[in-house]
Amino acid sequence: MEPHPPVVALAPEDHAILGPEDFGVPGLAAVESIGPFTRVRACGPLVTVHDSVIAAGLGIGHHPHRYHERLFYLERGTFDHDDARNGISGHVPEGALARFTEGMRGMVHQEWNHGEVDAEIYILVAATDPIPEETSFEVLRREDMPVYPEGPGVATREMVGPRSPLPVHCDVRRFTDTTLDAGAVFSWELGEGEGGILSVRAGSLHLDGVELDLKWTALIPPAAVARSLTLDSPEGARVIRATFGSGYGLVTAD
Repeated sequence: MEPHPPVVALAPEDHAILGPEDFGVPGLAAVESIGPFTRVRACGPLVTVHDSVIAAGLGIGHHPHRYHERLFYLERGTFDHDDARNGISGHVPEGALARFTEGMRGMVHQEWNHGEVDAEIYILVAATDPIPEETSFEVLRREDMPVYPEGPGVATREMVGPRSPLPVHCDVRRFTDTTLDAGAVFSWELGEGEGGILSVRAGSLHLDGVELDLKWTALIPPAAVARSLTLDSPEGARVIRATFGSGYGLVTAD
């Protein structure tokens, strides 16, 4: 790992756009920032990151996964989970985080949107080491997520982290949704060996001087030393962030 790797800023055109023809079913779409269809194939333990949409009344049928863990942050709408292999099912309400732990046994799952609005989901797929033996599914509802200030005009909702009641098996150490008021400034602390990802959901901001607009993604590769990154937003912003361990480092198609 480099001691001070640069921030990798991904504009909207640097993301891969996936549609029904890629998934093989109607009603599914995704914007991929990390994964097999983009230049960035992995960052830390993350092997896929999608901004996904499941159209109202549609979904994806049963299909298998093994070894990884999936964190689905449902920003809008609802969907229902059914794992036919393990007999696990559940409903994911708006604003919740769903954790899918595939384990050694693996799952054969279906995700379906029975609601009347499109489900909009921010998805992290991460390696697990060690791989859990059992497959599991858990939902953290929005009202159970801790909310706290990270500075003047900065409010953070924590889905994964030391304040959250949701345990995870991957090396995602914090997963948060942060709102910055106009003019807000705060520091994002990354420890030794840690990296991060940031997605701009509303407004714009600067990350250590790098300008990030709506729908941009910033990747902070894991580094050998601890770092403090400055975020400031003259006009206000909302961002999703994750902090993670070293994993695979930064892997690109180059």
